Amino acid sequence: MRQAALLFTLILLAVAARAMAPRAACFDGKDDSCMRPRAVRSFVAALDGNRRHLAKIVRSAVMDLAVLPADHLTTLAAGHYRGKPVLLAARGKSLLWLDFLHHRWVVLVTLPAPIREIHPSPDGAPAAMLLTGGAGTPVPTDGALWWATWGGKCTMARVTPVKDYFRPWQFWWSRVGNERRFAVATYKKTHFAPFPHNCMFLFAWKGGKAEARWLGSRLSRPYVDAAHADMRGDGRYRMVAVEQTKEGGRALSVYHPIGFGYQGEWRTEAIPGLERVANYGKIVLCFGHAAGGKPCAWRLLPVKDGYRLVAFAKAPPAPEALVGVDLTHLAGWWNGAWHIITLPIE
Repeated sequence: MRQAALLFTLILLAVAARAMAPRAACFDGKDDSCMRPRAVRSFVAALDGNRRHLAKIVRSAVMDLAVLPADHLTTLAAGHYRGKPVLLAARGKSLLWLDFLHHRWVVLVTLPAPIREIHPSPDGAPAAMLLTGGAGTPVPTDGALWWATWGGKCTMARVTPVKDYFRPWQFWWSRVGNERRFAVATYKKTHFAPFPHNCMFLFAWKGGKAEARWLGSRLSRPYVDAAHADMRGDGRYRMVAVEQTKEGGRALSVYHPIGFGYQGEWRTEAIPGLERVANYGKIVLCFGHAAGGKPCAWRLLPVKDGYRLVAFAKAPPAPEALVGVDLTHLAGWWNGAWHIITLPIE
């Protein structure tokens, strides 16, 4: 009975964690991933309750700078404003930017529903894709996608190809060659699976307009979490998915893009403890819990004939607490302190 209760608790934690948005950000990079050479200074911020912690990364070390109030903020992201890198945040229905000079948050735009995720434009433009929605099970209710810009006058527009009944609950930027794309995790019925389930939809994005490229279903196995990253540096964003096996376990699959959709490239059998996957620029990490509830994590590395998983000696607690600093380090705030992690390679 005790073991069953523990398992149920872990499942609830996994579901709740999936709905959380990033709570750390690197905000002086040239793009959305903030992957800079290690010699370049980077600033990182993290949320801890109603406080915002600020630090500077210098030669792979963390230098704590300040702790400031951050009442009711739910997520952070790195963006641009007036030609300079800035820290963005969501507070309820409002998108904010941090005015460092006056130590205050300034409202950019206000949407009709609470903001769950902020995804700044990958080209460094003063714009972002915003995912809104309310609390719900198994995915958020009233999900919607919005394109917000603030180069001059602040504007926002609904991304209408992502319909209300799609119930979107996660978003990722993607690319194939010269075509910018985005992927959306949805929850709906499809022709070949006439019951609500997790679906992965893919759209082209050009000039502020979205065009459907692939309205997929459950992939090769029902999936519960995913990430999209240019893992091989060839301009083709792979999709990495945590999927359910027939026996009730969770396994990993990698798909590469083929024109309108994806094709399977690599897959595993069930991996004990696996729960989630997340990307930090080109870096892909998997998270979960070992027996007894101890956190575990792996790095997914591309190799010549596929991919391999390399375990962390000491796993970070959750994807939301981390942000990429460069191609070999992550930073994050947990247990009352800053941490910097050197990524495992063997």
